[in-house]
Amino acid sequence: MESPPQRRHVRLRDVAERAGVSMGTASQAFGRPELVSDDVRRRVLEAARELGYAGPDPAARRLRLGRAGALGLIFSERLRYQFTDAAATAFLTGLAAGMEDSSLGLLLVPDTRFREAAAASVQEAAVDGFVVYSTVRNDPRVEAALARHLPVVTVDQPRDAPTPFIGIDEREAARTAAAYLRDLGHSRVAVLSFVRSIDREGALALDLTTDRLAGYREGLGSAWDERLVRTCRPNASEPARRATLELLAGEPRPTAILAMSDVLALGVLQAAAESDLAVPQKLSVVGFDDSPVAAVATPALTTVAQPFEQKGRLAAEWLVEAVERGGELRDGNRRAILPTDLVVRESTAPPGRS
Repeated sequence: MESPPQRRHVRLRDVAERAGVSMGTASQAFGRPELVSDDVRRRVLEAARELGYAGPDPAARRLRLGRAGALGLIFSERLRYQFTDAAATAFLTGLAAGMEDSSLGLLLVPDTRFREAAAASVQEAAVDGFVVYSTVRNDPRVEAALARHLPVVTVDQPRDAPTPFIGIDEREAARTAAAYLRDLGHSRVAVLSFVRSIDREGALALDLTTDRLAGYREGLGSAWDERLVRTCRPNASEPARRATLELLAGEPRPTAILAMSDVLALGVLQAAAESDLAVPQKLSVVGFDDSPVAAVATPALTTVAQPFEQKGRLAAEWLVEAVERGGELRDGNRRAILPTDLVVRESTAPPGRS
């Protein structure tokens, strides 16, 4: 049985000959169409279609231009989290808005339990710059990104990364929320916290958690009680529900709870309902983020509003600007501390209100 004939590899030179133009003109028809007439471009494309030529190798074109055509997003959770958490999706929306006028794509670099694999994922990423979004100190992916000497912008944490930074004053925002409960008259206030570190030694610490706990402590003053702090992992309603049920079983029980996210606050509301404890009459609840769930919760959540979309948009705009300048960030010390606001809704009231 005869073997089928081998398909001939079609080159740009073949397309140029079929279209009756030079190699340079054929190349311009694909990569710089504004430099050739409509008739010439039509002839070149028709020749390419007839010969089965898909166009210039995109990898080779990127190599010539010195660009990968994408930005990398380094974040601290599993991949699914970015599409299921309301705050994370708001940040992604802002990131997309800041990139939509560019030709750049987006490569997601999620967390991994294996440090070597984490660093390799960054080292091998075909990108022109990185957004570091809310990661731990000493994250090997951040170190790998910096070692590539590409533009990098950090959002939220780590606070000490030697890059431009976008975030909020976490400590002041938390202090304001806690002081609001203290001023309402609450003297027994519990806190549902994120993890402070993801390793036992504390090297992989989360600056955001540390700053918010410090703000809560300052805002509560003499009402601060470390024994009423519970760590919830992951940032989800179920661990918050379990932690709240444990707190409510204590004597005397807390009259208010500060949650480090609206998602955790929803778990508090679930536990209160299970315990037949009216909110806010018997338990006040304050969230953080003002994500879309806060306004539609029952009761609607008092929470700290922060501008997730603006963070994403600014990060993208700074990086796109750097890429278009040839990979140079104009000011490595650039910082944007965005405003927050305490949004008072129906989930808070003075203690013991009937």
